[in-house]
Amino acid sequence: MVWLVWMLFGTQVLCSCIAAPAGQGAGAALLSPCCDDAAVEEAADLALRQINADREEGYVLSLYRVVSAREQPQEITGSVFYLILDVVDTECHVLSKKLWKDCNTRSAHSTVYGQCKAIIYINQARNIAHLNTYECTLQPAPRRYIWSVCPDCPVDDSPTKPEYLETAAGSLAKFNEESEETHYFSVLNVTRASMQWVIGPAYFVEFLIQETSCSKSDTVANISMCEPLLPEVAKIGFCKGSLVNNHVEQFVTTSCEIYSHQVPATEEENQEPGHTPGKFRQDQQASSSDANPFSPHLEKTVGWVKILPPSNEDITFHSLRESQNEHKDRKPVPPKAVGSAHRSDGEKTQVNKPDLTKTVTGPVILPFPEEPSLSDSCPGEAKQREGILHPLITRKPTAV
Repeated sequence: MVWLVWMLFGTQVLCSCIAAPAGQGAGAALLSPCCDDAAVEEAADLALRQINADREEGYVLSLYRVVSAREQPQEITGSVFYLILDVVDTECHVLSKKLWKDCNTRSAHSTVYGQCKAIIYINQARNIAHLNTYECTLQPAPRRYIWSVCPDCPVDDSPTKPEYLETAAGSLAKFNEESEETHYFSVLNVTRASMQWVIGPAYFVEFLIQETSCSKSDTVANISMCEPLLPEVAKIGFCKGSLVNNHVEQFVTTSCEIYSHQVPATEEENQEPGHTPGKFRQDQQASSSDANPFSPHLEKTVGWVKILPPSNEDITFHSLRESQNEHKDRKPVPPKAVGSAHRSDGEKTQVNKPDLTKTVTGPVILPFPEEPSLSDSCPGEAKQREGILHPLITRKPTAV
């Protein structure tokens, strides 16, 4: 009798994680695997790595938890995963090409968080992990919420204000004076800024710098007059700096990471430490000489990241997900509304998404499912349980 009870219990657990398919291929029902299933966790990791690698501006996004996972087994082997991921930004700029697991998450008062929808095709037999599309909507933590739990915390401000541009210039001057680089660097743009009262007003900035044609062996009166080197050879850097004023003097700090000229990451660079090299190939980086019958049928990754302005109201991932599904005119976004463009905030966006359902030998990609996972295990466990944002982030989203 005991073994019978355990067998029934195991069956119920299995059924709660997977919806039985009606068939295989394009007409198959979508499965609902557990959000903490090993295959789902790996799919989420690979999707987020490729989202970060595809972006040219902004900060590396880190996985907070898997909200929903749907799986579509393919006749050609492999599966297409339709994922909804809760994410938070990190201290790493995307130009660093660092893996999200190697980046430190931000302090709660400066966190930008949100959700990403991602469609990724995974074929272990052929070592393929191809990110098809992604849509991410992010927003800074609500100021009212932060001030209610941390009244003295600095809050992000507009990086274009003169005081922050002055802070970046002063911080860069200190770097140019102290570094062993052969050329001067100039400020490319300020990416984050905040202010706090210490012994006086303290300004904190994060900014990108670029290598110029001016040699440090020459005397340069105005760095801003130096021409940037060509992108093929120029180094790019990411800096953090501060400027503290009191009635007597200024205190300036600077810390910079310099990146070599940006080239496509190799497969080894994309592999997470501990993963077997070559376990999954980033097929969008594969050469045309690869003998892979699926390569012609795997479209270029397309997607966008939208950053909403700070809100005075408490926000939830549900409200962020609603903003993913609407245009500015409040009309639903059509499934094929994707391609490449640039938003005014600098993030790359996408429009005119290609129709990937036309291929015969490649994976069959369906529109992103409106119904989230049917598994009781979803949303999954949060990766970070501490912090003042945990109660806000882990509110269970309402189905849409």
